[in-house]
Amino acid sequence: MLKRLLGDSVSLVFGNLETVFKVCGSWFVLQFALMMLIRLATGGADPQSGNPGAMVLLSVVMLMFALASSASIGVAWHRFGLLGETPGLIHLRVGGLELKFILKSLLLALIFVCVWLIIGFVQVAIGVPVVTGVFAILLLIFAIPTFMRLSLILPATAVEHPISLGEAYSISEGLGWRMFLASLILSLPFVLAGILFQYLLQGMAGSLPIILLQFKLMLLNVLLQIIVTVLGISVLTAGYRMATEAHSSPDPSVFQ
Repeated sequence: MLKRLLGDSVSLVFGNLETVFKVCGSWFVLQFALMMLIRLATGGADPQSGNPGAMVLLSVVMLMFALASSASIGVAWHRFGLLGETPGLIHLRVGGLELKFILKSLLLALIFVCVWLIIGFVQVAIGVPVVTGVFAILLLIFAIPTFMRLSLILPATAVEHPISLGEAYSISEGLGWRMFLASLILSLPFVLAGILFQYLLQGMAGSLPIILLQFKLMLLNVLLQIIVTVLGISVLTAGYRMATEAHSSPDPSVFQ
């Protein structure tokens, strides 16, 4: 299972790089432009130090942008991977389907927050770091694969074949840890590469203007984010395909 998850995810992304940039390109160009505007407007300083109210507004804008872009990218990539739909050159769609995707994403985020609230409550109630740590590890051992299995509601929503959390958990037996490990294995090299490039560029800071250095760092981060983002989505795409292949799908056309 893990080998297939890795193989399917890698082939889906690196065998269709043109589609990757169609799906993500416009959103990441907007993100890059927004980051540059913020940098230029603040001179590289922390906006909160000058105007806390502006920081709050900026945080809200960034959150809304993140929700819209992640839903648009997620829906488009799942539909490409499962239905073969290819988006246009400029993909900035946010419609009813994307709004449903956002709601499902927020539901998963709420579940994630509840897990950490439970850990925090135990820490306050017991007050013994070792006991809290052991409890947190045991809880996460159960929560991580469960969360990955529940996340299959996202590709199901994207292909307009919505399923409940219970159905997602039921059809994905044996996939939880494998999807988590696949996501970790695929993303780790790019995360490490990003850290390495940042270190190398910072070492060149004395020979490069600050604005040019910041531009290079942000451009590199955007490119790495695109690959890491689509690889993570592809693991869910592949996991959903494998889960539904093992069960009778009420709508076989989903995979045609």
